[in-house]
Amino acid sequence: MNYQKLQTAIYEAGFDAFAIMPVRPTTFMLPILREAQKENRYPDFVDPDISKRINPKNLQKSAQSIISLAVSYAAENPGPAPALHGTISRSAWGLDYHRVLDKRMDKIIDYLKKHAGATECTKAVDTSFLIDRALAVQAGLGYPGSNCAVFVPPFGSWVFLGEILVDVDLPPTQSKEQDNWSCPIGCDLCVKACPTEALFAPGKIRPQRCISYLTQMSGSIPLEFRDKIANRLWGCDLCQQVCPINQKAHRSRHEEFQPVMGPHVDLEPLLNLTKREFLEQFGPTSMAWRGKNVLQRNACIVLGNQREPEALPMLEKTAREHPSTTVQEAASWAVKKIRSR
Repeated sequence: MNYQKLQTAIYEAGFDAFAIMPVRPTTFMLPILREAQKENRYPDFVDPDISKRINPKNLQKSAQSIISLAVSYAAENPGPAPALHGTISRSAWGLDYHRVLDKRMDKIIDYLKKHAGATECTKAVDTSFLIDRALAVQAGLGYPGSNCAVFVPPFGSWVFLGEILVDVDLPPTQSKEQDNWSCPIGCDLCVKACPTEALFAPGKIRPQRCISYLTQMSGSIPLEFRDKIANRLWGCDLCQQVCPINQKAHRSRHEEFQPVMGPHVDLEPLLNLTKREFLEQFGPTSMAWRGKNVLQRNACIVLGNQREPEALPMLEKTAREHPSTTVQEAASWAVKKIRSR
């Protein structure tokens, strides 16, 4: 196997960084995940079977090597949201990264099958039970930050991660296994900046308090967090924005991650979108998977936080006529917030 040619194939496929390692369990994650479960910090949207998650062979039994991959989506600071607008997290500005990375991985798999003797390959982009960040650290692709993200020099933590499991032995990119997930860098600016105290210590997070989680959850957002959401329509970048390393990170070269929607979205048209119109506008992005009601609920929360009287007519109409009781409740809450100004 020619390593230089494989490296060229990976970069030409559209990835910014990669690392290769033999398949082995990420056993260093066991105490970390067990502690999270014990303290009720384990995410409720991932597989609860820890022993399953730490072993890549549970995804592909024949796997011999793992290629850990990163793509930068770093962009310029969006600045403050104008009145009656909500801000979108950078990761959701462009085309749905799942689809983008999936297509790019196909190119690498084609190369592996043609030139490395591979017969079975499996792709994963944060939708499998594997722990993408742990694999990236173990492979030496990056190192863990206090904000619970993986930093991949020189792109900071503004990266999408994924991996390819391969049924052949590939040359590893490092000789020593990494096991430093539990030792993030010694900086706590992100911890201090977290509006909801979801980040409560370097490398430790309570996911259910995270604004990124809250703006993607179904149902009603707890009252205690609504003010903290501020202008964030979808996701939250604050723990990345305050990071000195991220502020110096190289900008992304990928057109696919330039804004399709955002960085700020006009909220009145959003509240009036039909399901078809929503899919036409938001369908190409990673925001579409939750459906329009979640975004419209978020839009009401943002308008309530902005307290602009101009928003009252649209919110009152939404509170009366929207088919979702969750959106109606959020709109009513926003109306009360503005009237109490």
